[in-house]
Amino acid sequence: MSRLQRKSALVIGGATGIGRAVSKLFAAQGAELVVADLGHEDEKVSLLQEISAAGGQAASVPCDVRIEADVKAAVEETIARFGKLDILVNNAGVSGGQSELVGQDWAVWQHVMEVNLRGVAYGMHHALPHMLSRGYGRIINTASQLAHKPGPGCAAYCAAKAGVVALTASVAQEVARKGVTVNCVCPGPTDTAMWNGSDPAWNRWKLEQLPIGRIGTPTEVAWSYVFLASDEAPYMVGQSVSPNGGDVMW
Repeated sequence: MSRLQRKSALVIGGATGIGRAVSKLFAAQGAELVVADLGHEDEKVSLLQEISAAGGQAASVPCDVRIEADVKAAVEETIARFGKLDILVNNAGVSGGQSELVGQDWAVWQHVMEVNLRGVAYGMHHALPHMLSRGYGRIINTASQLAHKPGPGCAAYCAAKAGVVALTASVAQEVARKGVTVNCVCPGPTDTAMWNGSDPAWNRWKLEQLPIGRIGTPTEVAWSYVFLASDEAPYMVGQSVSPNGGDVMW
């Protein structure tokens, strides 16, 4: 079954990692999509080639989520290309590295907040007027299991991702009766460049905590986005869906 047939989507931060897996699954499930990302030119080209070879339809646009005009332009390009925007995924993110708060570089803190939290707000701010005018929309924000179970040495990242969870729940209440659902996904440790670029000792510490005993794959995580984007999930409102190998259990 093609869960996203005749749907149009914008995946911000969609060229690599979890976002790339989301983009591929969305296309495989029938969605037309625009992939927005900062840099990653080779990855964007190869992603579009893979989607096209599989019979899908996708385009790419540059987008720095720290710049509101870029986010606005990505939303407008999706609407102009496909006539509508049904699904928005706010997935752009940075790690900020490992640092105890007493040694925090506040420029790094600011960068993490601008990308991981304010960029999500920009995406929703510019997509919602169109979605509300149509009485339909699916917004999915990428948070993290660290929003619910913060770890040491990454205060900026944990704070930003906890902010995404709260932002998601707040906006979800504003628009739920108007045909738009807003939810977030809180991935656990996943085999991405962000994970592989983290401190190996921190990664070992985190891996020891996982009941499943391994990190996840981007595709395993991406199926959560497919569900939330589909018409199978109209009763999901303001939720934190947690594919995390058991690191956080509800």
